[in-house]
Amino acid sequence: MIGEGSLISNHQSPISIILLIFSLLLLSACTRTPPVVKIGLVGPFEGRERAIGYDVIYSARLAVRELNEAGGVHGYRVALVALDDGGNVDFARETAVSLTLDPAIIAVVGHWQPETTAVAAPIYAAAGIPFVPMGERPFGPTDPTTLPSDFLTAYAAITPFNETAGPYAATTYNAFQLLWQALATATTPISRDSIAASLSSHEYQGMTGSIP
Repeated sequence: MIGEGSLISNHQSPISIILLIFSLLLLSACTRTPPVVKIGLVGPFEGRERAIGYDVIYSARLAVRELNEAGGVHGYRVALVALDDGGNVDFARETAVSLTLDPAIIAVVGHWQPETTAVAAPIYAAAGIPFVPMGERPFGPTDPTTLPSDFLTAYAAITPFNETAGPYAATTYNAFQLLWQALATATTPISRDSIAASLSSHEYQGMTGSIP
């Protein structure tokens, strides 16, 4: 009897085999997770200039959330890696080096201070990581009262206590939108080199003006 049972189970009909294969493929498609690329965000989240850090982190989170909720880009989802440099040159150097060691980091936005930007920029350049330097034109401070109401509403909604946008909120959001535009037109697979090449030929019209 055991032998007969084994013989019957090993002689399934062709249609049942096809249905089984289809079910397995469907299950695989449903459980497959999209690849992830990472954007570094480095700023003074602690220390004397921490107000800058808290201003920019919410804009960055808003931009990343909007992109991912729209389905990502080129089949990729984006993760934000936020690191504190405390407005300190030594910390800025350390955080820059740490970001270069993660191959999934394809671009960095930071550091909002001339001194920390100066020490970090060459490190990113040596690693081939596109770097968007913040704090100076065209990514300097702006008057938040002049910003569109829909942005201010979305910004407040992503903060824990319905906070208002500060002077660096708009230009931070613009920086990420510039990166999303570069991502959308970059060659695949997405890499540091493809993003750098795409950024070199882009101009983005943001809330605060044109960004070359």
